[in-house]
Formats: sequence, C-alpha cells, structure tokens
Amino acid sequence: MRGSRTHIIYNIDPLLVIIYLVLVIFGLMTIYSASYNEAFPSLFSFDKEYGKQVIWILVSLLLGLAVLNLDKDFFIKYSFVLYAVVFLLLIGVLFTRPINGARSWFAIGPFSLQPSEFAKYATALFLAQYMSLSTTKLKEISSRIVVFFIIALPAGLIILQPDAGTLLVFISFIFVFYREGLSGGILLFSVYAIGLGVITLFYQDSFISIPFVENPVESNYFIIGILTLLILIFWWMIQFFVRPRYRNKQYLNLFGAYAISIGIILSANWVFANALQDRHRDRIEILFGKKLDRQGAGYNIFQALSAVGSGGFSGKGYQDGTLSNDQFKHVPEQSTDFIFCSLSEEWGFIGSTLVIVLFMALIVKIVLIAERQRAQFTRIYGYCVAGIFFFHFMINIGMVIGVAPVIGIPLPFFSYGGSSIISFSLIIFTLLKLDAERLDIFR
Repeated sequence: MRGSRTHIIYNIDPLLVIIYLVLVIFGLMTIYSASYNEAFPSLFSFDKEYGKQVIWILVSLLLGLAVLNLDKDFFIKYSFVLYAVVFLLLIGVLFTRPINGARSWFAIGPFSLQPSEFAKYATALFLAQYMSLSTTKLKEISSRIVVFFIIALPAGLIILQPDAGTLLVFISFIFVFYREGLSGGILLFSVYAIGLGVITLFYQDSFISIPFVENPVESNYFIIGILTLLILIFWWMIQFFVRPRYRNKQYLNLFGAYAISIGIILSANWVFANALQDRHRDRIEILFGKKLDRQGAGYNIFQALSAVGSGGFSGKGYQDGTLSNDQFKHVPEQSTDFIFCSLSEEWGFIGSTLVIVLFMALIVKIVLIAERQRAQFTRIYGYCVAGIFFFHFMINIGMVIGVAPVIGIPLPFFSYGGSSIISFSLIIFTLLKLDAERLDIFR
C-alpha cells in the first residue's frame, strides 16, 4: 500500500496542483479583504467569513487527500450511488425554509450545505461512467435519451429551487458529447437554439412594424413568420440540390428543426413569464437595455461596475478598496457572487488580468490532462470538469462586468462558501487521482 501511495504522489500533475493552490490562496486573501472587520483582525476569527473559509479550505484539503488514497475504480463503481444520494438531497432541499427566495441550502447550525454544488460533481462522474460503457453509442437515440435524463433530472430539481446560475452550468456538458463523437451539427444547432432563445427574450412583449402592414405584429408571431419563410426556402433548396434518395431524411431534419424552434420560442416565453422570479426577469431586461433601474433590480450591477472601474490600471492596493468591502457595503454580496469586484478594485486591470490568465491556464491544463488519458472514463470526466470551470468563470465575470445577467453563480476558489470550495476541490482532486493512475491502464 505504501508503494502505491508513493506512486500516486510522484504521478500527480504538479502544475495543476500549483494553479489550484494559487487560486485558493488568492481567493482567501480576497475574502479576507472584502469582509475584513477591525474588531476581528485575525485570519482565524471563526465568527467571520474569512475564518470560516479557512475551515472549509482545510476540510477541502483533507477530503482531497482522502480522494487521492481511494482505489482508482472507486469512482466508477460508486458514481451512481453518489449521483443518487445527491439527487435525493436535491429533492429534500425543496422542503427547507427559503433563504433569499430560494430553497437551496440545508442549515446545519452556523453552517449551510448547498446540494446543487455537489450535483455538478456527481453528474460529471455518473455521465463519464455511463458514456464510457461499451454499450453506449452516442449516435444511437436510446443512448442520447439516457444521457439527456442523466443531466436533466438534477437540472430540473435545481430550477425548482430556483437556482438559475447552477442550472446554466449543466449546459457545459454538451462539449463532452461533441468530443466523444457527436455530430458537430448538433453543437451548432445548440448554439442556434440558445441564440433563438436570447432573441425571443430580447423581443419579449414587443411589437414590430412591418412595411405595408397597417398594425404592428407581436414579436413571437414575427419570429415564427421569419422561421417559416426560411423553412420554405430550405425546402425549395432541397428540392433542387439534394438527390431524391436523400430528400426524405433532409425533410425530416428540416421540419424537426422547425418544430424544435417553435418549441424554443414558446418555452422561452413561458419560462420568462412563469418560471423566473420578478428579480430575475428585471435583471434580464436590464441586461438587454430594456429597463434602467439603478436603485432596484439593477442596483447590484451598477454598483459592481463602479467598483471594478474604480480600480483603474494598477488598483488601489490590498485592503485599500473603498467600494467593495464590508465597511462601506457599496457592492452587495461582495464576498460571494461579486467577489471579483473586490479583486478588481484592489488589484486593478493588472490583477484582474492575472486572475483571468490563471483561470484560462487551469482550463487549458485540464483539457490537456483529459486528452492524454488512456481511459475513456477519465477523458470524459476531464472534459466535464473543464466545462464546469469554464462556465463558472465566464458567467461570474460576465455578470460582474455587465455582459451576463445577475443570476448568482460563484467564482471558483474565490467566492465565500463551504459547499463551493469543497465541491470544486473534490472535482480537482478526483481528476488528479484519475490522471495519476493513467499509466496503469492496460499495464
């Protein structure tokens, strides 16, 4: 056993460990500055956020060491068990008392547990386990349906909380399918579907004037009309440019895409009107420039932008921020969802760029690790991990600088929260463990 553990230590990727530790330390420094209280100057003041974060980091490291000592087949054998446990937790959390309008946390004394953070980890493992089976063929409809439900079941429970930010992260798994042989056309259609949904929301409850038409047309009917016209054009092109024996398949694809498009338009409107809370609807409208509410729903983003801009090129200096700290409370949630404001104000453009480069290096390194695997399970899991970090990083920073809606999603290793730091650490340490065992495959 000792030889096995030594073998693991020598094979652990050092660069990934270094990037992880740098981000964790930088994140703790930023939380300390953002929530600093002169009455509790010690980093180990466990009544304050930075003291609690120290505890969560230590717990994360201990769990990480435990992961490194597990058998490499543990994650395959028990991926479904972990997925099922998290699924039950997602059901149970719906019956808890709401906090800030969402039922997302189990309260455990002074601490709280957020199952949706661990749902990403469990889903990634179970998805990798199922997709690596010899019987799973993504080109077959049956396999696609199973894969869809593996992602949709936890995602559906998460939207009921509601937790729109975590829900969006589940979209990142689509890149895994593309890497494992799914047609690039499906990826392009997914981009098209997202674009269509955004356009539908942008023109929500709008009327569009059409030349030679007396009355303006409601936006949904206008979009559907444009789609219908495009479908007729493509139908005509199939008639003239596609061989007869291939036409039926192309017709089926064309009208299937048309039906899905109509469904997206109707679903986007229904979700906007019924599934989202008023504050989420307001934030989307503010993002699209349809509403300007500096004191209401747009307060967070305008305060965040002012804090980011005040940092200038080189920043005001560590603990010298005046807009994004606990004393002035200029930016709400400055130590959680808007932690990037504190970082930008204190370290400026230089520090912000450095953190962005670190995150990009993390994602690229994860992809490189995934590509060098002999085991399909580890490769798929690696791509799941890369997608999770990319979406968290992209959406959080986009939210802070005003190019993404304010939906509440943590910046990995920076945002305060036990569930967040533990889940992200488990994700990284599991990849380190699986990667360290890659040379034993087929040995």
